[in-house]
Amino acid sequence: MLRQAVQSVRHCTRHLLASSREAPLINMEQVRTTVIMEQEFPPRLAKKGYLPKVKLKNRILRMVDRTHDQRTPDITCIMTDFVDGVGMRGDVVTVKRRLFRNRLQPAGLAVYASPENMEKFAKEKKEKGIVDEEKLLGVFGEMTLRQLSGLYLRVPMSGDHPWVLSPKHVRIALRKTGIEAKEHCITLPQHPITGPEEFSFSITINGVKSTMAKGRVVLRFNDPSKNELPELPPTWNPPKKTTQET
Repeated sequence: MLRQAVQSVRHCTRHLLASSREAPLINMEQVRTTVIMEQEFPPRLAKKGYLPKVKLKNRILRMVDRTHDQRTPDITCIMTDFVDGVGMRGDVVTVKRRLFRNRLQPAGLAVYASPENMEKFAKEKKEKGIVDEEKLLGVFGEMTLRQLSGLYLRVPMSGDHPWVLSPKHVRIALRKTGIEAKEHCITLPQHPITGPEEFSFSITINGVKSTMAKGRVVLRFNDPSKNELPELPPTWNPPKKTTQET
């Protein structure tokens, strides 16, 4: 009669007992378990003024659900700062509970999407204004800018003929690196570049934001013996940190 109930209790406390053996009691967290049971044979209704007659079969219970086995839903939150791969300031996103509680909320990068916070942020947006450029750029556009800030581009140019470096040459060098960019998005220094030298240029994304990157012209001759192999930094350096990380 009570065998099913005892088995359910043992199963529910299995994880709690395991954690108590492996970790000190001071670090043990509370495990909330809920088991919903129902009678297999409910007793019949009794007459008014009389208690229902409970028979042996009325004590048989059947498990309906165990709520702690269900997957916990994700959390909808409002971003207060830019986070790679998550969102930008003012975005309402849905993230995993672990990400929100372990990283975003403790660092002040996100808050709960409660009606109060939604109203507060909407009011702040009207007063101070969330930059529309950020919305046009997007979270992945911001990530791309950060990645490009650590670029050291190699631009191969002819060593046998005169030339002047143009955005077209940089665009081709970027394409060889795996980056597609339009010529009007590339801004070179004002002074003409006609030889092997290091230079800085800017790349603009969506016509909104731009970032500075470095490059170097490397000469290539028809005679391979004349080609020099200078020691250059790696093509991709760690991107610059622009937000608070935990």
